[in-house]
Amino acid sequence: MNRFGLKFHHFGLAVSKPETAFLYLEALGYTAGPAMFDPLQNVNLAMRYHDEMPAVEVIWPAEGPSPIDSFVKRGGTMIYHLCYTAEDPAASVAAMEAAGFGVFPVSPAKPAVLFGGLEVSFHSVLDFGLIEIIRGEPAATQGG
Repeated sequence: MNRFGLKFHHFGLAVSKPETAFLYLEALGYTAGPAMFDPLQNVNLAMRYHDEMPAVEVIWPAEGPSPIDSFVKRGGTMIYHLCYTAEDPAASVAAMEAAGFGVFPVSPAKPAVLFGGLEVSFHSVLDFGLIEIIRGEPAATQGG
C-alpha cells in the first residue's frame, strides 16, 4: 500500500457509443464484466477485465445530461479518470492534501450500482487529473 491508502482499480474510458471500444478491448484479450445503467450518475457502464492488463470501465451517456457529456463532446473518446479503492477515502484525501497536493471534490460519495452499492466519490487532483475512489473493495470479478 502507498502513503495515501489507495489501491489502483481501473481506468475510466468515456465514449459516445461503446461498440468499437468493446471490439478493441476484446481483440486485446479483455473479457466482459458487468454492464448496467447507473441512475444516480445517468450513465451506462460496462467493465472489461484482462489477466495481465488494467481493468477498464467503459462509460457512455444515457438519455439526458450526464457527467461525461463534456468529455465526449470535446474528444469523442478518452481515458478521463483513474479509479482507486480505499478503506477510508476521507483519510486518503487528507493524506494527499497533507503531502501538498491540491484535491478538490467533484462529486460527493454515492452508491455505485456497478460496484455492488459501494460508495464512490470523484476528486480533481490539481495538475494530475480526475480520480474516483471506491470505499472498500468491490466483490471479486473476472480477471480483476
